[in-house]
Amino acid sequence: MFAVDFGAVQVGSAAFRTLPSPARVVSISGVGFSAAASKGGVLVAYEPYEPGDTETGRLVIRIGSRVVHIPLRGHGIDTIAPALSVTAPRAAGAGRTLVVRFIAADNDLVDACTLAVDGRRVARVSWPATSLRWRVPAALRGTIRIVVSAVDRAGNVASVALTLRVQPKP
Repeated sequence: MFAVDFGAVQVGSAAFRTLPSPARVVSISGVGFSAAASKGGVLVAYEPYEPGDTETGRLVIRIGSRVVHIPLRGHGIDTIAPALSVTAPRAAGAGRTLVVRFIAADNDLVDACTLAVDGRRVARVSWPATSLRWRVPAALRGTIRIVVSAVDRAGNVASVALTLRVQPKP
């Protein structure tokens, strides 16, 4: 039996297969599947909605007086890390709140963003958010390394690291 297996398809994109046959589409079923007659035959598309989902469907076409049922398969994956841009002041004031602004976007959905200072996570926000806040200890001096990270629902991570100078409390 003939089947169309799309394999792994990136969430946010689509995969296409052309069945080179002069056929008329009777029906199609299954989440994310679509079909249309074209000059080259029948164009079948699969666009996954969720990472990790394995979908099955059925394409029914008519070739002359014959009706053909074709099983369809595909599954969604997400291997693309979020896009992340970060804006922070060049210096942090000891004893004051440091506000780090960011923009995170993903082909699927951003889950959360975190702020780590010198390797220790100090703040976490669920998406959608655009800033992270941390109270700088009053006794802190020198420089600190901050890392802002964004993680999507599939676990892909993007990070931006910056070094800031800590200014003493006036």
